[in-house]
Amino acid sequence: MGVTSIRLTVEVETPFENLAQKLDRSKTSLMTQYNEKEQNLFQSLSKLDSITDLVANSKKKIIDLEQVRLNLETEKLSLQSKLSTLESDNLLLKENLKNLENKVNLEDRSNNDLKSKIETIETENQKLKYEIQEMEKELEISRYKLIKAEEKKSEVSKKIDELTREADSFEDGQEW
Repeated sequence: MGVTSIRLTVEVETPFENLAQKLDRSKTSLMTQYNEKEQNLFQSLSKLDSITDLVANSKKKIIDLEQVRLNLETEKLSLQSKLSTLESDNLLLKENLKNLENKVNLEDRSNNDLKSKIETIETENQKLKYEIQEMEKELEISRYKLIKAEEKKSEVSKKIDELTREADSFEDGQEW
């Protein structure tokens, strides 16, 4: 049998790839299996049509032809049942693919939301780091001012003590 190349539409390609991955089979294997079943079905239908035409055109041996017709009808019903099964399997596969696609899309949206939240947190973190740096600078300036104020306080205290001693010695030196 010759190899036929077909191009799948985007709506079918992605779900088909997902199904192949889920079943752990190659797309080629799945497509080959599908094509073989389809080919067998078409061959059976073609044979059925040919036999039905022969029966309709032939008026000989009505009893044998009636039995052949019944057999063909049974085979036709069997093939229609198989076709119906294939169509229902196809619908189930499409539904499964749609569900998988929705799940993947939901995960993508969740990942994008999480990424956005992380970016927001990183931005806020940078702002906080900057604010902390500014506060540390202000704290350093305040510490420096406090040390200078303490030094001035110490100088003033020394000066007051010195003036107090001088006043005491002046008072002791003079009597009223």
